[in-house]
Amino acid sequence: MILINEELCSYCGACVAVCPENIIDLVDTHLKIDQPKCTDCARCIKGCPVGVLALERKGKVYYPAYEGRGLF
Repeated sequence: MILINEELCSYCGACVAVCPENIIDLVDTHLKIDQPKCTDCARCIKGCPVGVLALERKGKVYYPAYEGRGLF
């Protein structure tokens, strides 16, 4: 499951652009992720230049290192 820190999100759409399943949408000023269809590939987490996304598995939350994030 992908967690979103809405307070930090700039709604740039980088996560939308890199999601191979096309399950992330920008709706007004919210990110909407179709969690049941998510494959936990973490591309959205790595593609986020701000670091607002995290992966939750088995009760643990994983925040990848900031290095290597972003589209550029």
